[in-house]
Amino acid sequence: MMMLSNSLDIIPRMGSSVIEHCDTTRGHVDKDIAALAESLRGRRSHRISLSYISWLPLEILTTIFTYIVEEDTFKSHTGTPRPNGAPISMIITHVCRHWRQVALECPTLWAYLNCVPANCLDMMLERSKKIVLVVIYRSPGSLRKCFQQILSQLPRIKLLHLCSYPWDVNRILAYLSSQPAPLLQSFKFSVAGKSNFRVMGSISDAVFQGRAPQLRSVELMECTFSWTSCIFSGLRTLDVRRIGSASYPTLSQLLSTLRRMPELEQLTLGLSSRISEDTELSDRVPLTRLKSIALDACTLRNAISLFSCLAFPVDVKIALNLAPIGSCLSDLFSAMHKDPDGSGPIIRSMRASLSYHTFGVQFGTSTAFKSKYSWDPHNDDILLSIQFKCSSSTRKPPIIFDMCQMVPHRQIQSLFVTSSLVLRENFWRVGSSDLPELENIQLSGTCNMRSLIAVLQSGGTQSSDMAYPSLHALEFENIDFGCGEAEELQDIAIMRAGHGVGIHELRLVKCRNLVDDRVQFLKEVVTDVDWDGHEEGLVGGSGSGGGCLCHICRDESSGEDYMQALLHSDYDYDPDSDAYSED
Repeated sequence: MMMLSNSLDIIPRMGSSVIEHCDTTRGHVDKDIAALAESLRGRRSHRISLSYISWLPLEILTTIFTYIVEEDTFKSHTGTPRPNGAPISMIITHVCRHWRQVALECPTLWAYLNCVPANCLDMMLERSKKIVLVVIYRSPGSLRKCFQQILSQLPRIKLLHLCSYPWDVNRILAYLSSQPAPLLQSFKFSVAGKSNFRVMGSISDAVFQGRAPQLRSVELMECTFSWTSCIFSGLRTLDVRRIGSASYPTLSQLLSTLRRMPELEQLTLGLSSRISEDTELSDRVPLTRLKSIALDACTLRNAISLFSCLAFPVDVKIALNLAPIGSCLSDLFSAMHKDPDGSGPIIRSMRASLSYHTFGVQFGTSTAFKSKYSWDPHNDDILLSIQFKCSSSTRKPPIIFDMCQMVPHRQIQSLFVTSSLVLRENFWRVGSSDLPELENIQLSGTCNMRSLIAVLQSGGTQSSDMAYPSLHALEFENIDFGCGEAEELQDIAIMRAGHGVGIHELRLVKCRNLVDDRVQFLKEVVTDVDWDGHEEGLVGGSGSGGGCLCHICRDESSGEDYMQALLHSDYDYDPDSDAYSED
């Protein structure tokens, strides 16, 4: 038997040979692993080459890549770099060799500079070769690191959208004025944060050295400029908002600027301070190609002054975001619609958004609204949109029907109302009187349907005496049904059917205090009932005694004083009349 000491004597003699053997063997294994990895990479590459997209013609693959890059550039809402800072075009090159080769041979992919980080900019400019550039920097933090590099390429830029910090404005303007921009078609410049207009430079004739012959779109926000600048000639799109007092135009300056844009199609202005009317109207400025005009944060008097001086097509889309309105509504509509008896598009729908601070009214040519409410909607069917701040004299919902009466070519068939105010019976009675052709009512918001039901229950023995004699469709969304109101709605349907003016369609979406049994009763008297199956009660917890919290039960338990307090908390209610008066 070998002793332990003898075994230990062997280790030193064989140590060196064992180490050499292990190192040699490990080296062979590493080479085998590397060969296998290379073989696997080759097989993966071969497999990718067999995918369907790899067999596409190069022209089609290039078109797909270009579409992806354009979508990323123009559809991005934030304009901020991705977490890894890599542009889309660079990501494409890291998929496979084939894609990389295609991308590198397509300069167009590298010509879209959408908040490209400074460390990638030189590579993007090199790979874009000498083709025109699209530059969008919505993040002032990204822009300030590389605007010198970007604006050195000004002669080859086609689209330039920049957002700057106030303290960078003067340096950026210096670069913008250092070279001409012969290819520039769209220029957008905005200043982020609170601007100190007194220390910021102004956009003047020096910008682009006065040479931007292809410029057709200008958007300026939170900056100062001269209305005589070369950039305000021959435009098709002009958007100027939240400008400094030094840039605020007189009426004659504004009209003179617009005269230099005979092909103007889109006009957006922010006119919060009163325009100095330093000229008498001789002839109106013709804007024969105008498609839309939007006045943001505008006083009513400014809107009237401007519209009185313009001549544009009858189908122009108008959007107004007004300060509190006074007694000049009729003057506004007269200025907008100078020939109300002439030809024009038929207005078939009306939408109202009513809250304590703001009222909004929209008029459309279709019987439905395709988009959510916005004071300046993108929906081309909405020809007129007016939003205004409420004052004590105008916080009366029936004002929307007064406005409707001033709209020419109206045949309102659909009414959409979203309200957080309590709508009294007078609101719906005025609507019935002013909208005799109304076929559809949609009500949503935190208001209840009590007053509408009361008006629909009223009427004489003739169908012509019924409220809303043409009504055949109702839609309620996010409405709290009071106890017994589903049954009252059923009785209304029966009564109207007996007079030949029945309710044929009923849509119920996310309504509370509505259960399947009540809906089944409605289906017995209404041909088409579309209910989403939403069942949510209005029963209070232990703190409220566990009773029903619907408005009817609350009124019964709290008495009439509760309702009066609720009314006055939502808007200044005149107990004698809800009607709006211009006096």
